Amino acid sequence: MPAAILAFFESYRDAFNRLDGRAVTAHYGLPAMIANQHSAGLFVEMDALIANNASLCHHYAQAGFERADFCENVCIHQGDDFFLADLCWTIQVKDQPAQQFNTTYQLAKRIDGGDGSSRWKIEHVTAYSERQFWNEETK
Repeated sequence: MPAAILAFFESYRDAFNRLDGRAVTAHYGLPAMIANQHSAGLFVEMDALIANNASLCHHYAQAGFERADFCENVCIHQGDDFFLADLCWTIQVKDQPAQQFNTTYQLAKRIDGGDGSSRWKIEHVTAYSERQFWNEETK
């Protein structure tokens, strides 16, 4: 994984580890699609995406989330402006065994902010093996 992409995902992970929904959302471009086995959402407004990620962080906190980390499964360079990353996430939850799931991210370089520079942004997420521990009874 290139250093810039690794730094992007480390920043994304750190936002989740702070349970900061706004910081998580800063890693997304619009429109963005987030899909898992239970639902799929297409976000075309930043406020809706912020609300979604803030709600997810709230659910994580209520379920005893302690921290997340990731490792690379597969990465595919798609020219200079697109990148596909499949990551294995490990979630530490209080008083539960660590949980692992896999997620694929489609990234694109997009102009972001007034300085005209391009930054990596998430366009599509597929959490294809995630157990929603925040919806399960805790031990």
